[in-house]
Amino acid sequence: MFKAIIFDFNGVLVDDLRIHEDAYFRAAKDRGLSLARETIRKYISTTSNQKRKLYFGEISGETWNQIFQLKTQYYFDLIQGENLLFPEVGDVLSYLAQQYRLGLISNTPRKYFESVFPHSLAILFQETIFGDEMLSPKPSPEPLLEMVKRMGITPDQCCYVGDSVSDIQMAKRAGIKIFSVATGGNSKKELREAGSDWIVKNLGELKERLDFFDLPEPFC
Repeated sequence: MFKAIIFDFNGVLVDDLRIHEDAYFRAAKDRGLSLARETIRKYISTTSNQKRKLYFGEISGETWNQIFQLKTQYYFDLIQGENLLFPEVGDVLSYLAQQYRLGLISNTPRKYFESVFPHSLAILFQETIFGDEMLSPKPSPEPLLEMVKRMGITPDQCCYVGDSVSDIQMAKRAGIKIFSVATGGNSKKELREAGSDWIVKNLGELKERLDFFDLPEPFC
């Protein structure tokens, strides 16, 4: 039986990958650089340093910082008046928080979370770790192992919920089971081939699966 559930953020709790995509596209265009939307989407879950090379090749750190600042500005402009939460997020998190300790790990900087996620739901997480607080972002296992340590549990007492191949890689390296939610940037086929333990269509199905897993063992 799991004692804790640790979530990814983008593509799992908030439906904002399209906004990140638009923001990167506009920022690149402003700097006179070519960046295909397909490329943005393919590598959206990679770390900041990886994006720099995958999106633009050998550009300077100064140019990348300018692009990222523009991207951030566009992102916050684009989310004005938007409700980014997937429809079932509030009900599912409130329900799960009554039975499990909840954690959150994301390569996204903390200010994105604090700007778009309702405080009434944010306080349900016992621990959170964000990209600007990690020495080795996912797919390194270090953020997940640090989360387990902070929550006072062992890897076999929790599961991770993510939407990307990098989430699966992190969980596998940390020795933690993973539910992949097919609401993000990777297809079910890609998630399956990467070795996800379970694939669910949304958080509502995750809740149903967890209810099933945590039924008591039948008496013999």
